[in-house]
Amino acid sequence: MVASAKETKTSRRAKDRLHHVHARAGIRQEGLSQALGPELRGIWGIAEDAEPGRVREIVLLRLNRVLERFADPLMPEIVWTAYNLGVDPVHGGAGMVGRIRTMVGRGRVPVSERTCTRRFYDFLGSVKNSLDGFQEDLTGEDFRLASRWLAENVRPEREQSPREPVPSVMRMFLDGTVCGPADEAGAPVPARLGAHGDWLCVFTDERLLAEYRAVTGAGWGRIRHRTGREVVLAAAGRAAATGVLVNPRPTRGAGIHAALPLSPESVARLAVRR
Repeated sequence: MVASAKETKTSRRAKDRLHHVHARAGIRQEGLSQALGPELRGIWGIAEDAEPGRVREIVLLRLNRVLERFADPLMPEIVWTAYNLGVDPVHGGAGMVGRIRTMVGRGRVPVSERTCTRRFYDFLGSVKNSLDGFQEDLTGEDFRLASRWLAENVRPEREQSPREPVPSVMRMFLDGTVCGPADEAGAPVPARLGAHGDWLCVFTDERLLAEYRAVTGAGWGRIRHRTGREVVLAAAGRAAATGVLVNPRPTRGAGIHAALPLSPESVARLAVRR
């Protein structure tokens, strides 16, 4: 389904508004609802007349949905410091840069301020991508937890989430946007691995795809973005048994579980014609 120009514009405005969430006092800033803008409020299910406390709860929960997808143990400290949750109130109004600088200066993370900032923007990119996917309904239990996190100024812990991790990851993949090689008609191009079967190679981040191409020299004539659900349906619709390989590592000879060793036939089909 092709998005309309109006939908595209709305999504772009919503993504632009994300930069207002970590500004100033983060999720504790005055006028958070106005900072979000109508497009982002609409996507996240925030009523125009919602109480400030409820607005903060929904923003916290939406951000936490995305954060749950990251395995990096430092991400919660970095992300919630940026958004001013679990931060000493004395430093809460210092802005994202000031909060991260204080966090690094106090040795709460073993990495540099620059690294923290880069990882935060990696997270922000994932939040932007999530706006194009399905938004899960929030439950009473969700709001109870969010209210406590805000009242006690503590950060969500993974074991406190009422959702199971595997279904959450599956929903993230199915509803999120991935990219991968496509033929001239726009259909996914499979990598044929002989006895290992056919695989559709997809990447959840364009930088990972670019890194893979640079290291392996894979010559893909066309790249197409699609949802994970569309990729799974495309794999299921092929006559040959086809799997989906997500974020293969850019190394050769590491085995099918770690890399995508394109066969000569696949390379020939994907080669750029000059």
